[in-house]
Amino acid sequence: MKSLGRIAVVNILVILAYSALIRLIAWGGSGRGSEAGLGIALMSAFAVGAHVLICLVVAGVYSSDKKRDLGKAWLLSAGVVLLVGFSTCLGNASL
Repeated sequence: MKSLGRIAVVNILVILAYSALIRLIAWGGSGRGSEAGLGIALMSAFAVGAHVLICLVVAGVYSSDKKRDLGKAWLLSAGVVLLVGFSTCLGNASL
């Protein structure tokens, strides 16, 4: 399960990248306010949902007998993305 750490770190860095990008886009467009916070929360929720879906698809691809460890690593990484991504989504919306 050495690959779990690498996969999780890469996914967390991807979360950081698109969260920062969403925040920069929201600041440039509508400014601050309750509507901007709601927009950030919705954009982040859709991005995290897509990210989790991609992780689950990759886990399904790697669930064969030869690469079962990679499948498990991607499945656990989907859970990490779900937990970290939605908490980042809510925290980013409250700023």
